[in-house]
Amino acid sequence: MRLPCARLWPFLIISALTAARSEGQSSLNDSPVSDSAYAIALRQYHSYVAPEVGLYRGIQYIDYDYTVQKGQPFFGPDSIRYGSVWYGGVAYDHVRMLYDLVKDQLVVLDPYNIYKIALYMDIVDSFALDGHTLVRIRDSLAPSWLRTAYFEPIYRGRLALLKRERKFLHENIVISSDNVRLFIDGNSDYYVKKGDGYHAVNTREALYDLLKDRRSDIKRLIRRSKLKWHKDKEQLLQLVVAWYDGQNH
Repeated sequence: MRLPCARLWPFLIISALTAARSEGQSSLNDSPVSDSAYAIALRQYHSYVAPEVGLYRGIQYIDYDYTVQKGQPFFGPDSIRYGSVWYGGVAYDHVRMLYDLVKDQLVVLDPYNIYKIALYMDIVDSFALDGHTLVRIRDSLAPSWLRTAYFEPIYRGRLALLKRERKFLHENIVISSDNVRLFIDGNSDYYVKKGDGYHAVNTREALYDLLKDRRSDIKRLIRRSKLKWHKDKEQLLQLVVAWYDGQNH
């Protein structure tokens, strides 16, 4: 069956976008290319399709309303901001969004400002919000649980340092004096990709064990930095991983 030209054109563009996106794709080094055939095809696609039906695929997002007395579930502030997302192989910029860390769910505002849409996370490759880029690990050698989560690469070299921020919803069985029944808190976990492996480095011992060939040098580097593990963990990890990477080039 023949498709009319008006219907065929978006299919041709989206096929070109997918092919350009797939070529040379890397799980930790994906980024939009501004001056390329991909960028030209992308601009044509976005100008042709309005509103962006490809972006607004998902289910209605249900807010927490007023059930949580303390904390909030989102990455950054509890407010809609502009960001960008790779969704279904297509880049979308200037998107109004939130990232729910409790549900691990990217949420966009519909084009008519009526409701929020929870995107299908299995086709969200990466997204950027508040100057942070979060990527989904597509490395077949990574553990299966790691391939379903989103990480912020905070150092990239021969080693990669990845951050995963998470939040959790808790319920107090016994109501406390401040009358808090439901509350949200969170933490950040860090991983180093070394060779083909991904390693948690949330303790100093884990870091020393992973980089044990330079253990004494790393201890000396940390002492000289005057940084504190519990207070400056991310800065220390960046310092150590970058230093180790430089020593082993």
